[in-house]
Amino acid sequence: MKKYILLIIVSTLAWTLAAQDGITLHFMRLNPYSDYYNPSMHLQYNGYVGIPGISHVNAALTNTSARYKNIYVSNNNGNININLNNFVSKLSNKKNMLNTNVAVNIIDFGFRTKPIRFSFSYRIRMDEYCSYNKDLIALPVHGNMSYLGPKNPARPELRLSMNAYQEFALGMQVDINSCLYLGFRPKLLFGIANIKTRKANATLYTDPEDYTLTMNYGIEYYTSTAIPYSIGMSPNGDLNFNFETENIMNNLGKSFKNMGAALDFGMTYRINNMFGVAASVLDLGFIRWNHNCKRTYGTVNEANPNYHDGNLVFNGILQDVMEQYSGESESVLDVVHKFFPIEKTNIKSYTSVLAARFLVEGYCNLGKHHRLSALFQGRIVNKQFIPSFTVAWNGNFLNYFDLCVSYTVAKRSYTNLGLGVGFNLKIFHLYVVTDNIFGFINSKSIQRAILNANNANVQVGLVFDWGQTQEKRIERKTRRNFEVIPE
Repeated sequence: MKKYILLIIVSTLAWTLAAQDGITLHFMRLNPYSDYYNPSMHLQYNGYVGIPGISHVNAALTNTSARYKNIYVSNNNGNININLNNFVSKLSNKKNMLNTNVAVNIIDFGFRTKPIRFSFSYRIRMDEYCSYNKDLIALPVHGNMSYLGPKNPARPELRLSMNAYQEFALGMQVDINSCLYLGFRPKLLFGIANIKTRKANATLYTDPEDYTLTMNYGIEYYTSTAIPYSIGMSPNGDLNFNFETENIMNNLGKSFKNMGAALDFGMTYRINNMFGVAASVLDLGFIRWNHNCKRTYGTVNEANPNYHDGNLVFNGILQDVMEQYSGESESVLDVVHKFFPIEKTNIKSYTSVLAARFLVEGYCNLGKHHRLSALFQGRIVNKQFIPSFTVAWNGNFLNYFDLCVSYTVAKRSYTNLGLGVGFNLKIFHLYVVTDNIFGFINSKSIQRAILNANNANVQVGLVFDWGQTQEKRIERKTRRNFEVIPE
């Protein structure tokens, strides 16, 4: 039974992988959306207009531990078996990451008026970050007898942060001179749904002499949603999670009660016509949740019949549960809730912060059409710092074809070869980009390839742009400023 419960948990985690949204697009100089990672970046278009729903779609997944190949193993007969012991052995002791980033542009456009470029976008975004330690999975797999004595306890822990929201952004990029550019993008946010854990952990060990279980736990998390939902279990034991889709537009309008703000800002400096540096800070902001806010809380208390000296002590938890509730027709979740009571209360409001990130970049132009770049970025999530480093080459040919190849090193991830291809065909720009081409290559199925990859992301879009003259003007001004006068 415990294996099937754990399999549900692992499968759910694997499908909500973890990620940072792809960075390869940033290096593609012909793409109008390359400034999403640095609002000071100088785009060479007089203007652009996106197409609702298809101008820019971003889906990014990163998975540091929960791999398909570590859970499902083929035997000699070709049948697939579940190998949970192998899965546990591949986990990191702490900070296994499972995150998801999704963004879809609904409205976006930009235009230039000397010396300022303006842009506006309305996007739907979802950023989810989950981290867990090895004991969370190892405890139900190996059982409590693997944790004998108070000096060898199991310490399962889970952290989850999810923000789904509407984003209205107004961008402004200013040419201070031919070498220095500044960019700002203030944002107005309206929250659709949120989950935020303050704590979700436990400590458990077994007495090596009489096998008594000693346990302490603490759970506290906050939720808010504009769209009503329900969670339950079907008669056959399946976990059901359902959103109420009736009157969805009316419910979505309630998200305007959850207001927040954020800011992107950046700087680009051309040292000379060959070298340059840049830096930016993105998603520095928060959302104040005011609609349908709930706090869920649970911890050890003296009212529990198994309370003893600040802990819960069991001489046989399964026997106690079965004897106490065997005459009642209740689900497993109902029994667990009675044994470990958790309170849910309505609250007026609470605040969640976005996962801010910062980037530092240096680049070298190799002639007019080729550029080498190196970029370091970091993101702060649940009080954890997630770093990565990327090197990239970008080439544009005849100002019509944009090609980029990148390589990224991230946490427990060293095989991220990115590829971006863009076509600027006079009146529109078509592109597709990924940070890890290997995340989509598998001899059996693309789904299995994604579930075995550290990172899997894709960015695609179709956007109209015009006036491809700005980069040439800047290059001429920069060349004059750094021209060497013979003695």
